Amino acid sequence: MVKSKLFSKIKYVVFRLLPRRWREGLLRWIVKTRYKSPPLIFPWDCSAMKKVLTILPEDPIEAFHQINNFLRISALFKNASFTVFCTREVAPFFKLVHPEAVFVEYEGKSRALFSKEFDAWGREFSGEEFGLCLMLERRPDISLLYLAGKTAAPVRAGYFGAGEFPFLNMQVNPSPKRPYRADQNALMANVFGASDRIKVRWSVSKETTDEIAHMARELAVSPDARIIGVDVGLFVPAFGAEWTRQLCAALSTNTTVTCLLVEGEPSEEVSGFCASVKSPLFSNLSASRWAAIIVRSACIISGKSVLFELANLLGKPVVGVFEKDLCDRYCRECATTWGIPLSRSPGQDTIQSIADAMRTMDGKGKM
Repeated sequence: MVKSKLFSKIKYVVFRLLPRRWREGLLRWIVKTRYKSPPLIFPWDCSAMKKVLTILPEDPIEAFHQINNFLRISALFKNASFTVFCTREVAPFFKLVHPEAVFVEYEGKSRALFSKEFDAWGREFSGEEFGLCLMLERRPDISLLYLAGKTAAPVRAGYFGAGEFPFLNMQVNPSPKRPYRADQNALMANVFGASDRIKVRWSVSKETTDEIAHMARELAVSPDARIIGVDVGLFVPAFGAEWTRQLCAALSTNTTVTCLLVEGEPSEEVSGFCASVKSPLFSNLSASRWAAIIVRSACIISGKSVLFELANLLGKPVVGVFEKDLCDRYCRECATTWGIPLSRSPGQDTIQSIADAMRTMDGKGKM
């Protein structure tokens, strides 16, 4: 083990000393000669698929926009076993929608090319005889490409520009006419002929619902209270404490309770804000508990965040505040989803737009 670790360090140091083009050339040669990763050969019998490796995006937001795509492909190859390679941050959400898959989780800092962990996973995957490797990361670095190449799967598919042969042997080019990210991603499932009638089925267990009800009681939130969740973990750093305070005040009424939501561990700035507002705070919860909170809420106010994506997937009313050039990419409006594009810093007019969106959804009976 000591020798293996030392050898990995030596490989890493030598590799880093090489010019960039030489590094990639060396890895191409290794993948082609040692792992014999084949080109794409037609016809390809997808009915005989036994094992599929899926490499998910590291960014949780990008990963969420792959859920429907991933489930469609899973349904197409329903007799195959799925292995999902992803970060520990992303894994819990995908486990809720595909608990049968095998999840290989890693920390972002361990994703070095010749690290002990990546060497071990590379050896494991190269012996698994995967029939299909899906690279769903749009801009993978060389370590993820090398991992895909080492599988030597007959089909190693990714998006256009993600990587070339021998790492990948099939590229899907999303149409620029599809601005919404999930629609772009869905082209991967379309290429394989997957049905577009697959819906995300996300259930919250009674046990988790009871846990959240208990937490709410401890925070003095009555069981019949109408909860409006505000993603202060996103808004305070992005738009400032004062604007977020004005938003929370505007949403608070005699019939609603404004709850502060922080997806991860609150920063010092966010903690100070929450202490000053003195509203019920939910923070740093598990994926299943966040789902239960959102199901319990009348509406979620967020933006480009995990909480917005989760509310959208669960079909709960959600209002998202986005930079103008990101709104169409990450928000597709429907009866329960409303996007507010910003061309400048938010102000009172933004708060009014949020209130108007909630009023519209409420009028349609969605809240």
